[in-house]
Amino acid sequence: MRRLLVALFAAIAFGGNCDPPEPVKPVPDAAIDPHFAGDRTAAIAAGKATIEHHQCTRCHTIDDIAPGPRPLHCTSCHEFLKGLKPSDRQYKEIASKYGEPIIERYQRNIWHLRQVPNLTQLGKRLRPDWIAIFLREPFDVRPVLTESMIRHKLSEDDIQKVVRYFAAIADVPVDAPPRTDRAKESQIYAGRSLLLEKGCGKCHTFGNVPFGSTRADLEAAYGTTLLAPNLRFTGARMTGETIVQWMKNPQSISKTSTMPAQQLTDDEAWKIVAFLQYGDPELGPTPELRLPDVHPHPNPVAWEEVKERVTGRICVHCHMNDYEKDKGPGNKGGFGYAGANMAIRTYETMVWGAEDKEKGERYSILVPRNGEPYAPIVMAMLRRRVEAVRDQVAPFEDHDRPDYPAKWMPGMPLGLPAMSDEEIGIVQRWILDGCPGPTKVSGMAGIYDGFLVPDGPIAKNKGCELRPPSKQRPEWAQLTEKKGAESALEPLK
Repeated sequence: MRRLLVALFAAIAFGGNCDPPEPVKPVPDAAIDPHFAGDRTAAIAAGKATIEHHQCTRCHTIDDIAPGPRPLHCTSCHEFLKGLKPSDRQYKEIASKYGEPIIERYQRNIWHLRQVPNLTQLGKRLRPDWIAIFLREPFDVRPVLTESMIRHKLSEDDIQKVVRYFAAIADVPVDAPPRTDRAKESQIYAGRSLLLEKGCGKCHTFGNVPFGSTRADLEAAYGTTLLAPNLRFTGARMTGETIVQWMKNPQSISKTSTMPAQQLTDDEAWKIVAFLQYGDPELGPTPELRLPDVHPHPNPVAWEEVKERVTGRICVHCHMNDYEKDKGPGNKGGFGYAGANMAIRTYETMVWGAEDKEKGERYSILVPRNGEPYAPIVMAMLRRRVEAVRDQVAPFEDHDRPDYPAKWMPGMPLGLPAMSDEEIGIVQRWILDGCPGPTKVSGMAGIYDGFLVPDGPIAKNKGCELRPPSKQRPEWAQLTEKKGAESALEPLK
């Protein structure tokens, strides 16, 4: 999700090696372990079931839990598509079938979900109480990583199962020890100086404390700084002992860590711990959360522009059509959500809206409802703008985080950077113009996913009101529907 799954499902149509990374081998466990206060086997099984239900492995590698199958593993498919070169055999095969501009379009749009934290043995490095706090209200821990953890549907019981899972797998106590005693000011100051001296600011931030790098420096070093956390959270995320071990030998805690070992004495390491636990991050004031104003695009907007700039680039990756292999979290459900039966790859499905499960009825996502000033699709994008103030804080723009506005639905795109003023304005202007439909047929017959899914005019081709798909199928739809839903999967066999 600077950044929703831009090319994930293109891999079905394109084929190619989008296999997820190999899972880490399971950690041997005993039925009862004296270190983990409880039944490890039961804790691991319950946590694993919760993780699988909420589809955490669509992005993350987690111990021996099987990663999401193709095309459900976001990061591996994005890396595959982004990494294709014109000289590659797979590139040539895709170009011959679908045209080189399609590959170029996907590669141009893929920015996110290419690197995400590896959660294998997470309990070895993070405190269980921190994991629980983070899961209750996730936010951006890594300033250069512009995706953020999605707002999920984990109940408190689910959260405790996940926390106990990570503790059980790592064979650590569920109840982490408290912080060390309050450090002396001289130790805190010495720790700050050591962080600067050791060059930690080349990758990390600590709130807004100047460590020799600028925001531009960190963003320019994208490959090495992407997963580097804001160190102001480290004192709460890790015990002092773990911080010391991590600095001296990160790979002893996480084999996939790319952080180099630091040459530190014990005394130096504990001074850095003092700063990480008690140093002043020099935060800015808590920002006010409010819905921004919408500025409609000044010129008329056609469906093709809405699809190219907004829905077909971002939204379709969760709101997929019913005939696709993965019907999408926003359609049939996923990430713990029941889904809204909302599919928007084509104009026809866009105007068929979404389902209000409480009322058991469908509603248009293009007409304001419940007294709101804008249509539901615009309101969802605006809510994400508000969430992003809390979830996606750029380097050296750190501040005290406000609480989420009470009891509202998650903003869209889920976990990714908010849509820009211009993008929201394009959708709003199209709605104000009466939601005109496509004027020609696009896509390719027989394709069931990606940007190439067939689209075209329908019988009533203008209007924002709710309209079900007609029983008399448009010719462009029949070209795909007659082929059968399995035809698009042939490249994967």
